Amino acid sequence: MLQIIRSKVTSIFVKILFVLLIASFAIWGIGDTIFGNPAGRAAVEVDDDVRVTAVEAAGEFDQARRRLGIPITVEQAIQIGLLDQTLQNLTVQSLMVAATNRLGLSASDSQIVQLIRQQFRDSLGQFDRTAYQTYLASNGWSEQEFVDRARRDLARNQLIGAVATGNEETVPESIVKTLHAYREERRVAEAVRIDAAAMPAPALPDDATLSAYYDEHKKDYETPEYRGISWLQFSPKSVAEDMEIPEDELRAAFEERGASFSTPGTRTVDQVLFTDEAAARAAYDRIQAGEDFAAVAEEITGMSAAELDLGKVKRDDLPEGTADGVFAMTEAGQVTAPLQSDFGWHLFRVRAAEVSAPATFEDVRDALKNEIALDRAYDAVFERSNALEDALAGGSTLEEASLAQNIPLNQIPFVARDGSQPEGGIVTTVPGDPFLKTAFETESGLQSVLSETRDGTYFILRVDGVTPPQIPELGQIRPKVAADWTAEQRLDAAEDTADAIVTAVEGGTPLAEAAAEHGVEVERLPAITRRGQGLPAGWPPAVAGALFGLDAGGASAVSSDSGAAVISLVEVIKGGGEMAAPEDQVRREVAGGVASDVIELLLADLENRHTVTVNPGAVRQLFTVSEGAQ
Repeated sequence: MLQIIRSKVTSIFVKILFVLLIASFAIWGIGDTIFGNPAGRAAVEVDDDVRVTAVEAAGEFDQARRRLGIPITVEQAIQIGLLDQTLQNLTVQSLMVAATNRLGLSASDSQIVQLIRQQFRDSLGQFDRTAYQTYLASNGWSEQEFVDRARRDLARNQLIGAVATGNEETVPESIVKTLHAYREERRVAEAVRIDAAAMPAPALPDDATLSAYYDEHKKDYETPEYRGISWLQFSPKSVAEDMEIPEDELRAAFEERGASFSTPGTRTVDQVLFTDEAAARAAYDRIQAGEDFAAVAEEITGMSAAELDLGKVKRDDLPEGTADGVFAMTEAGQVTAPLQSDFGWHLFRVRAAEVSAPATFEDVRDALKNEIALDRAYDAVFERSNALEDALAGGSTLEEASLAQNIPLNQIPFVARDGSQPEGGIVTTVPGDPFLKTAFETESGLQSVLSETRDGTYFILRVDGVTPPQIPELGQIRPKVAADWTAEQRLDAAEDTADAIVTAVEGGTPLAEAAAEHGVEVERLPAITRRGQGLPAGWPPAVAGALFGLDAGGASAVSSDSGAAVISLVEVIKGGGEMAAPEDQVRREVAGGVASDVIELLLADLENRHTVTVNPGAVRQLFTVSEGAQ
């Protein structure tokens, strides 16, 4: 396992992990689960200093499995290497912790307090204890456990920051200028585009020619595997559509919650903030005496008109203590008396006012019905899914279950894995992912288990038949083969024309003259970078690469699926000219690359200094025991 880790030190995963560490210096960027209770068998152990228990590693592995976003069993996840990757990540993290312990790195109480206050703030920038406690509860941590984790994460970030500062000032200026000049160089070209579809159509091929073309391209005409599928599906939304909610219940709900449907009042306001009441009062008096609000604000505070604009706000958008005063203003141009909040003293000018509008029962009747029905539908779906599973487990067919449960039976005779059908087009009547994936993993004649799509639709399907991939006979697809042969001949003709123009230019004929002989016109392309920036739409992407391989006056031909093009170099703009990106961007990238390399060296050194033991079997055994207990 250590050899695997060494080989992965230069992997993109490790680079991303530690670049993120450097960039964020935040405790939740690490996914750190290695500081919990050390009881239990160790999955990862560094010396005798750091232990990751099998339970903790299993939790990390299970989270990684769920993050894949597709249904996958524990055994499948292990087979594709997800457990090994998880243990590798935990090993790297454990090595970093061992290093901080050895160096005695730690974070002070003030740093912890500052971190917590920064991460848990409300819309006004104040510490939000409710959000903090909710976060602790959702992770199952006590406050002390969270503080211990934060302290260790900050210590680890100290180590990374010390060895990989990414200081841009250390990057040699010669390297920056050389890379910048190379990357930002732009080239201007004259070019000719030759559209294959515009080339003269060749005579229709004889049978021998067409047969030979078909034999050469047979695999291109192979049809995909098609499956016939029967299925039942239902969702909270579909169940809710059939629900009836009594009128008296709707009216009772409106009486209880009608206010929530009312259109809230808003004010479009300007705001100026003062540190003390005297300054706010003086400004207010001047405005009341006729001076302009924005002019007074700018004179006293230096704020421009744009900085004063708060836009359209609701009561909840305003600082505590100011909403009543602002919403007492109902006409444009009115200015509030000085209002106090935790931020200081405010003056507000109302530019527009929209009063709240109470909703009527008729206005919200349908919305209430849909909301109540959907809420009840979730319970109904749960009951329906249980009843459906019981019926099928008892031997009922999909057809019988459809009638008994009043769920429509859906069928489709042919559909491919990608949703296409033999006659063309993509089927839109089947449920979303993972319906088709499930259909192509279920054996013919068998039913799947009850599954759920990403949008909450439940389904169970049966594969009624499988049509394997096959290559049609030439007689069945003769028109298509003939059309493909014709398109290929036209593309060859376009490429031959491009080659002829290049030959003429290399022989001394101006590009415009050589192009005119073939009935095409020359276009002047804008300045293009090596990576193709600036290349107009419709031109083959290979143009950029070919252009940067030319000398002045040289020409080259490039091809694409739709035709060919000829390019001739006209001008080289060294360093990119006015369009060049700043050198600082290159400097930052080089500094970041150096930091990444230093981190890789740090990891290699830590592996040599510490003894690492990795036991994937302890994690596998946990899942085996868990499955056996069910």
